[in-house]
Parts: sequence; C-alpha cells; structure tokens
Amino acid sequence: MIIVQIFFAILLLGPILWGVRNWAKYKKASAPEGIANYTTMINSSVLYAIAFNLIFFLQELFLVLGKKALGLEAILYHNNHNWEGEHLMTLLMQGSGALAIFLIGLICLAIFHFLKNSKSILKLFVLWLAFHGLVQSLPQVAVAYLDPSTDVGEALVGYLNLSQPLHIILALSSIIAIAMVNIWFSRQLLEFVSNDVDLNNPKAKFMYIRFIAVGAAIIGSLLIVPFRIPPIGQAITPFIIFVFSIPWIWASATVSKHIRRTSNRINENIYWSPIVFLVLLLIFFQLVLAPGVEF
Repeated sequence: MIIVQIFFAILLLGPILWGVRNWAKYKKASAPEGIANYTTMINSSVLYAIAFNLIFFLQELFLVLGKKALGLEAILYHNNHNWEGEHLMTLLMQGSGALAIFLIGLICLAIFHFLKNSKSILKLFVLWLAFHGLVQSLPQVAVAYLDPSTDVGEALVGYLNLSQPLHIILALSSIIAIAMVNIWFSRQLLEFVSNDVDLNNPKAKFMYIRFIAVGAAIIGSLLIVPFRIPPIGQAITPFIIFVFSIPWIWASATVSKHIRRTSNRINENIYWSPIVFLVLLLIFFQLVLAPGVEF
C-alpha cells in the first residue's frame, strides 16, 4: 500500500514543486498584455460546470441502469443512487458508472479531434466533457485500492477479487495516467489562445492557462456546489477533482514548445446560451433528480 500512497503524494505535490521551479526559472520574464480576459474565464467556467454535472449524472445513470439490468429496483438522485434487491453481480455493476464515463471521455476525445479547426465554443465544451470523463473515472481506480468499499473497489475487489499485485499495478497506472492526461489537456487548452499572442513567452502561456483553466475551474467548481447539495458533504466533490487535475494543467503549460493555435470565439464574447442551459440543468437536478427517479 505504501507505494500507492507515495504515488498519490507525487500526484498532489508534483505540480506544486513543478510550479516553484517554473517561478524560479521564469521570474524575470514579463507577460505581455491582452493575452486573455474575463470573457474567456466566464465562458470556460460555465462550460466546465455543465460538463462536470453531465458527466457525473451519466455516471450515476449508468450505475442505475446496471442495477436495473439485473432486475433490481434502482433510484437515481442528483448526486447519488440507491437500489433494492439482491443479485450475485450487484458488486460488479458498482463499477459500471466509472467505466461508462471513462468510455464517454474517450468518445469525446475522438469528437474533439474532428473539431480541431472549429471556432465554435462547442469545441471547448467537448474538451471539458472529455476532461471530466477521464478525470472523474481514473482516480476511482487508484482510490479503490486504498478503500475497497468505494464503488469501483467493490467491483474490482468485492466481485472480481483482483490479486493485490494486479490491483497495485492498476492503481499506479491510473495515477500516472491522471498526470499524463492533464499535461496533454494543457496543450489543447493553449490552442484556444488568440493568434496575436506570442507563445514563445512562457509567462504568456501561464497567464492564458490561468484564465481558461485555473480561474475557470475555480469558478466552475463554485457553480457546481448548488447541484450537489443537499447534503452539504457532497459539495466537496468538484474541489477534489480540481486538486487532482488542474494544478498539472497549470504547471505543465510550458512543456509544449510548438502550439497549433486555432483562435476561438470564447475569447471574444460572453455566450448566454450555456449560462441559460446551466440554470435549466440546475432546475432539473433540484426539482426532478433531488427527490429521486425510480427505475
């Protein structure tokens, strides 16, 4: 177990140490003006919040559908699920949600590939969907090793009865994947920068990531809180996702030397349709899902 804990510590502390190194290395550089603005941050934060909630909803939905397929009576909530009945494969289906959103994340990556040249805000939305599909699912594999009572833990340990060495390999692989995936996402987010920004300046990269990713994820996480409560304990979930991922995106901003820029409209105007959709989604979560939907 100690090696998994060490890798977890590296996952959390790695970007902090990397960030300190970046500060020491580039402290004499100055960032030019006009790199990003609050329009970028607002658009990105709303899309981030929508993507988080949709992916989390799909995870719980597939957990419920997995139970339903076994003939159990399941109830879907806005931040959880429940069921009645027994089946030999119930524990296996506890992993169906994480598997589903992992596959959805991969599908969104494939869709993003076809939107590479698009100037539509849909491009960033699909990227955030892919991000949450992967970042909400991969950590569950590592956490399952430390706590077998989690959903994925019950599937891997309770039903599949994985050997400890194999489970350790899966946990370490997922931790490494989390870091690598977020480093890759950093490069993709930099592609949204305006064409007139000089990305040869490392401070320019850090500043743009600060708007489109770090600031947007902080605001987005705050926007997610009303979707999670009650109970109040559920409000911490988006911030846990933030800690596992966004620091890596920020710290690795200068890794890619050559960025293929496709300036996007998210830098130009605040889009109201995603804001309206987010409000409607909140109403749906609180009025329909919070009381529970039986399957």
